[in-house]
Amino acid sequence: MMRFRSGSWAIPQALLFVLCLFLSGSLYVAQEPEKKDTAKAEEMAPPPASKPTAEQASAAKARETGSTHPPKNGKMVGNHWTPYTPPDPESYPKGSQVHIIEPHDTLWDLSAKNLTNAWLWPQLWDVNQYITDSHWIYPGDPLLLPGAPTVISEAPVESAAPPAAQEQQPVAAEPEPEPEPAQAPASTSKMPPPPALAPIASDADIYCSSRILTSFESPALLISEKEEGAKTILSNGDIVFLSKGSQEGISPGQVFSVVRAEHQVHHPVHTDEILGTAVRSLGRVKVIAVQAEASTAEIVDGCDAIKIGDLLLPFVEIPVPLSTPVAFQQYGVDLKGENDGYIIHVMDDKDSIGQGDIVNINLGTESGIQPGDLFTVYREWGGSVDFYAAQTYIDGQQARAEALREKGEQPHYSQIILGQMVVIGTENKSSTAKILVSVREMSVGDKVELR
Repeated sequence: MMRFRSGSWAIPQALLFVLCLFLSGSLYVAQEPEKKDTAKAEEMAPPPASKPTAEQASAAKARETGSTHPPKNGKMVGNHWTPYTPPDPESYPKGSQVHIIEPHDTLWDLSAKNLTNAWLWPQLWDVNQYITDSHWIYPGDPLLLPGAPTVISEAPVESAAPPAAQEQQPVAAEPEPEPEPAQAPASTSKMPPPPALAPIASDADIYCSSRILTSFESPALLISEKEEGAKTILSNGDIVFLSKGSQEGISPGQVFSVVRAEHQVHHPVHTDEILGTAVRSLGRVKVIAVQAEASTAEIVDGCDAIKIGDLLLPFVEIPVPLSTPVAFQQYGVDLKGENDGYIIHVMDDKDSIGQGDIVNINLGTESGIQPGDLFTVYREWGGSVDFYAAQTYIDGQQARAEALREKGEQPHYSQIILGQMVVIGTENKSSTAKILVSVREMSVGDKVELR
């Protein structure tokens, strides 16, 4: 019978344990360099490209398309309106890439499309210096597109290689991830395009209206005779003779405005106050031949019937103001009693005024008024009409309201909102305005207040 000896397995077990320790140490030594190499590679790797935060993207976009006050004076260039003086696209160097601005375009979007990076919009603005405000660009204007910029990688160089070896490195391959920052704004909310500007009046509104001049002296130059003696009313294409010639400095090609002084204008409520003289524009004449003491001219752009004796003033071009549509509010309007005045005159002395009519108000440049300003037209409550008193029919409602105010009897009822108008021309103490909205009939004597 064999006996088991407990010590017979001790030596093999010890050998097996030593072998395991040896193998584990070798594995650790083999893995250690790999860890060190990995750590070194992580230290040498370039930092990840920084992306703009949502606040940075929003701020940059706001600088590009933020709301500012748009220019108010525009002119027709070719077939579109613009407040700028854009260069002729034919004047650009041959081979230049030119984009004609379309509705809803912004420098931000055009830079993202043509320069591959919306953040480069200042470069686009810099090569189109006729644009004086980057917030406002206008459909129809030309935009010179610069070439796309070359972006140099900022990755660190691991070793100081010879210059020749560095030149052989593919430079163009490195910037490929660079356009990623341009994608950041796409994830933010898209800024709405600026409101479209539109002319607030036509040439006829500008050049065929009446002005109220505080002092007016009749000029010496006038229409003294007509070519066709049988005609009593003159219009476009008719030939007339002027009262001055070359001896007084008249030359072919000169253009004069035809005007007629109509009557004095009194304040509609305080009738003893004279505000000025209504001077009506009738059209233009162009000098086509000159004699020593007379000139021959053709009627161009006639607005109304022109007669012998009508006066001539040097023609001054007036740019048509541009503005954005503003919603009209009839009820709940807060009238503060500041920058308020009256409708003091309307052409042809019409009793009722409505949408599209041209009127004059007693506020001008001395009150800070400029073309494009909007006014609310309103009428104060003037009491009920007394059928037994003829005077209540003669006085206007606004006149009755002011008479009640002087007596301290006017109740505190809200004003009646009649409509909205826009200023198209200014004088020192008066302005010419066009009625844009009319919800009730208006009349001379109704009040206006700057919005």
